[in-house]
Amino acid sequence: MENTSKGRTGHPSGISDRHDVSDDVSLSTADAAASPTPALGLGLIRDARHRYSWNGGPWYPSVTTILGVKDKPALVGWAKRETAACAVRNLDVLSRMVQSGGAQAAVEWLKRIPDYQRDVAADLGSRVHALAEGIGRGEPLTVDEELRPYLAAYRRDFLDVFQPRFLAVEAMVCSERYEYGGTADAFVEIDNEIWLLDYKTGSGVYPDSALQLAGLARAQFIGRPGDPTQYPVPPATRFGVLHLRPEGARLYPVTVDRATVAAFLDARRLYAWDQGAAKSVIGEPLTPVAARAAA
Repeated sequence: MENTSKGRTGHPSGISDRHDVSDDVSLSTADAAASPTPALGLGLIRDARHRYSWNGGPWYPSVTTILGVKDKPALVGWAKRETAACAVRNLDVLSRMVQSGGAQAAVEWLKRIPDYQRDVAADLGSRVHALAEGIGRGEPLTVDEELRPYLAAYRRDFLDVFQPRFLAVEAMVCSERYEYGGTADAFVEIDNEIWLLDYKTGSGVYPDSALQLAGLARAQFIGRPGDPTQYPVPPATRFGVLHLRPEGARLYPVTVDRATVAAFLDARRLYAWDQGAAKSVIGEPLTPVAARAAA
């Protein structure tokens, strides 16, 4: 890849947002400030908490972490359904739990069900992502039985139909200006257009994907561990979610424009406030004397 010119104007994605965060607004967060500076090292690194650091600088939150500040009512409904379905499937187990350990034992067991199901789904999603990454890099594959339907769908419904040319896969990106990092699943060329793709393996595709793609597209450069070079972000003009399921794969186009980028940057500012100023905006309760004085 070529080196990124530090003096360039505009943005390689073609998205020239006018909703920039003003220079006098600090995006520093308590999370980043409280964390020690990463061990001295070159390049872009990511830790187990999915934080990013460029050339030994401070930790930045990920795009996904930033968007966690947004309410997700669909997840609440999903958790309710999973818990209720599990309770119905395990009535005899719950009855024995109540008899042996009391009602609270059964309640505590049910409370853990959404977390367990989420972790199982996340593990499967990570394995499918790794499979797609290996294909994009042209690496030899070892595929277990559970992943074979996903591989077949990926090849049949995406690779064979759209014939993408992979430009970058699992590319770590960073924005020093807005202090965040992220990992793009794939930049591909399809019919002479550059697409930024996000792979999803869950049951549905949601609007938040547009914000995720906006954050990745608006990053300043691609970085690699141990490499101090800032590589250019491919100038995507199309954006999409590749929904991978055992029964098939579908490519959904996603709108990412100035308004989408502005919404992502709003989420970045809200995340900074939530991690910083929000912790001190509520004062101590007033005593009667202080209340009268305040009046």
